Amino acid sequence: MDELVRFVLQRPAQRPDSSEIKVLRPTFVEPGTDRPTARLKAREFAATNKFLRTPDPLTHAEVARAVAALLAPSPAETDAVRDVVHDHTGKTPEQVVADSRFASEEDQLANSLVAMKLLSDSLGADAPGLSDLARGYDAIRASASPVRECVQLRPLAQPLFSDPQLVDAATAFGAAPSSSDRRPAQPPAPSGPVSAPPTESPISSEPYPTDVLLPIDRALTVLAALPAASFQPPEYTVGSPSTASAEAQGTSPPEGLRHIRSRVNRPWTLTREAIQALPDDVRRTLGDHGADPATTGLPAMVDILHHARTQALRAAALAALPAGTRLYPVGSRLLPANSADHMGVTAAESRQAMALPTTRGNIRPAGIGDLLIVRQHTLRYEGGELAHVENVLPREKLNRETRRLQRTEATLVQESETTKTEERDSQTTDRFSLKRETSDTVKRDSEFKAGLAVTARYGPFIEVKANADYATKTATESSVRQATEFSKDLVNRSVSKVVERVLERRSVTTIEEFEEKYAHGMDNTAGTQPVSGVYQWIDEVVQAQVYNYGKRQLFDVVVPEPAAAYIAAEQRHSELSSDLVKPPHFPLTAYQIDEGNYLVWGQTYDVVDLEPPPPPYRIAGKSIAATIAQQPLLSSGTSDLPIEDGYRAKYLQGAYGYSTSGDDHDLWLVAGKLQDDLTEPPVPAAEMNNETEVLPVSYYSRNVVAFALGIDLYCEVTERATHAWQLKTHAKLTQGYLTKLKQYEQAVAEARSAAGAVVPGGNPGLNRKLVVTELRKQCLMLLTAQHFEGFGAIAPSSTEGYPEPDLELSAEQMPYVRFFEQAFEWEHLAFFYYPYFWGRRPGWQDRMLLDDTDPDFSDFLRAGAARVVFPVRPGFESAVMHFLETGEIWNGGPPPDMASPLYVPILKEIQEATGAPGKETAQGEPWLVRVPTTLVRLRPASDLPEWRKSGDDWVPVEQHSEHQT
Repeated sequence: MDELVRFVLQRPAQRPDSSEIKVLRPTFVEPGTDRPTARLKAREFAATNKFLRTPDPLTHAEVARAVAALLAPSPAETDAVRDVVHDHTGKTPEQVVADSRFASEEDQLANSLVAMKLLSDSLGADAPGLSDLARGYDAIRASASPVRECVQLRPLAQPLFSDPQLVDAATAFGAAPSSSDRRPAQPPAPSGPVSAPPTESPISSEPYPTDVLLPIDRALTVLAALPAASFQPPEYTVGSPSTASAEAQGTSPPEGLRHIRSRVNRPWTLTREAIQALPDDVRRTLGDHGADPATTGLPAMVDILHHARTQALRAAALAALPAGTRLYPVGSRLLPANSADHMGVTAAESRQAMALPTTRGNIRPAGIGDLLIVRQHTLRYEGGELAHVENVLPREKLNRETRRLQRTEATLVQESETTKTEERDSQTTDRFSLKRETSDTVKRDSEFKAGLAVTARYGPFIEVKANADYATKTATESSVRQATEFSKDLVNRSVSKVVERVLERRSVTTIEEFEEKYAHGMDNTAGTQPVSGVYQWIDEVVQAQVYNYGKRQLFDVVVPEPAAAYIAAEQRHSELSSDLVKPPHFPLTAYQIDEGNYLVWGQTYDVVDLEPPPPPYRIAGKSIAATIAQQPLLSSGTSDLPIEDGYRAKYLQGAYGYSTSGDDHDLWLVAGKLQDDLTEPPVPAAEMNNETEVLPVSYYSRNVVAFALGIDLYCEVTERATHAWQLKTHAKLTQGYLTKLKQYEQAVAEARSAAGAVVPGGNPGLNRKLVVTELRKQCLMLLTAQHFEGFGAIAPSSTEGYPEPDLELSAEQMPYVRFFEQAFEWEHLAFFYYPYFWGRRPGWQDRMLLDDTDPDFSDFLRAGAARVVFPVRPGFESAVMHFLETGEIWNGGPPPDMASPLYVPILKEIQEATGAPGKETAQGEPWLVRVPTTLVRLRPASDLPEWRKSGDDWVPVEQHSEHQT
């Protein structure tokens, strides 16, 4: 039966729980210390008498050793451990742990073990015995816990010093520290009223300094919830008009007229009771920012806190702002800088200089054997496998033209015109008329008329008449007209015409073009046979030969990621990388924009037309005045107090004054839900009903001669206004990000186009020197257990600042340099690269694609590790072993002179470094190695390539013919 498939069943490893690890926490180093500084602190601690070399000074060593012996085979029940503790001490584990000496000895053990680990040296101490004791102490502490049913010996781990913050091993595994690792401590007493912290604002997504923002947010929340009665009431006074004021106006003061006045001395200032009612932490926050509630009004306090909040948010946004992805060339590719971080390249700050290292590595010679070196030389280049075939039929013409045009045209026309015309015509006429007219006219018209008429008639012919008449007529018209006219006519006419015209035009036209054009063709119009263009990969043919250099003491080591330093150098010093910076991704939603981060992102994307956020409050004012001089003394009116769009009314506070001639009078103010009798002592302030757009204000007066009202309306910003600003700002920032991204993509395309026009890569000979130097450096790090932090013997002169050797440092460091340069035959260093997957996994996707025109250098760039064999120079074997045993160079003495067998003439160093022939002998026959390259050539003919065997090698047909010839 044939085999069909093989498989292996795997399951992912489980993360250890925090209770399974004991993290040693040294007290001689502060959290956040980097590794070089921690080593200095460890060296200082090791020089004190607190450094443990034996367990003799420990009072609980015996019981800890017994507990460790009990638990060494397997975990045991807690009762069994408690019995051992009681048998050796006569106390319970709780009593032993409560002893202050127990915790002190735990710290002493942790300090000693971590110091030995940092210095890579036991310093003559019994490290295994002290480790067992530390685990025993930890088991005793665990048995003192009442919830433990089983106790085990936990493995020890030291803190990680590579990060800026001290991260212990348990946290690195994704678990919180065990409760048994924490020593009981008294919780701090609260300094003020305990209240729930304010909820996180939905517009803040970035990590921000909670120790700064939480107190500010809490203070703003408390101030926003203040009742209207928290403000100081106005001053209320009753008096009469002064005589001096009346005389100044040329009149006499009216009799019986009183003035009532309400005045706010400190607007929006809190009362003493309201200040005392504030939580202690809020008062402390206000004091920390220079806002005294006793003298500072609510608007000013809000301004101060919002300014501090904006500064904190801005600082947090700057700290959380991701850096732009910078591209840099490695070989023939452009790599992002963050990929280099995954491949071991960091941008950490310079490490603190240390003294000359006295450490030595834990590597040992692999043995003594023949030093066999494989040397190679380029023999020729020849065509390899087919890369591409281009066919053209008879009577045809093939033209291939590639045109890549990227055109960006952005036109922004912004025109804003504001025309405001306001005309006011106010005329006031006060006329008091009293007209009294008295007219007295007496007209007496008397008319007296006297006569006698008698009429007698006797018969028809005799008539006698007699007439007597008396008439009297008296007409009396009495009219009393008295006129007194007092007229006061005051005309105040004010005509104000305001014309405001704001015209803003902004026109931005940007046209960017980038064009690549490639053209090539094949003309077969006159041909009768098909024509083919055959492209081949170019292979490098090298000849290799083994040489024997004799017996040598050899070191055989494996170094990680040999190209990491080279990639870092390309990242930091490439001129091309300075312009190729990919803008950071814009991760915020509209509701995550706040007053602190919008300017940070705007500066990142070069957005210049951002509007500031709406202020947290606005103060709107209104004044009303009237004079009533005609009976009956009644007056009323209505006026509107405009509220700015995006704000709502919260508090109303006012001052007023009026004049009246009696006690029977009324003066009322109605604003929103407020109905205030102004004849009574005024209230401090009134709460509004969240009115928007406009607040109607009405008044009513009776028996009031004149009055004047001044109103201040405290308005707070609405969520709708904040969200509108966020949406508008988010749109502009998004557009700015897209513009920067397009500019970056165009710059990358231009850089790649320009890179294709020049010869990529470096000279293979120079590349090999670079590779050998990097491998040599890593081998020295493994030999000496140091990272070259302590070297540098050049210092600026005290007068001109010119760099010159530091004599003391030179005398100390140069023998060290000379020893390691002469003790090994670095020119005979041999190496072999291992694949990329032995490097860190996040860098795989970039490392595996690295290439260069030099195939060997491509292998160097992609290598995840490298095996290196380097020999000891003959005669230096004992000196190297002495260093590995003691850390002393030159066998503990000075550098050799010319009479010493260890003296190496400089001529010999030069000859060996330049590859001068020596006593090496060739072994075996040379062989050919074909190395594929990334180069392509066009064959001179249309036929397909063929290979023939020539000896043990296969060569192309044309070369085979030449060989036969």
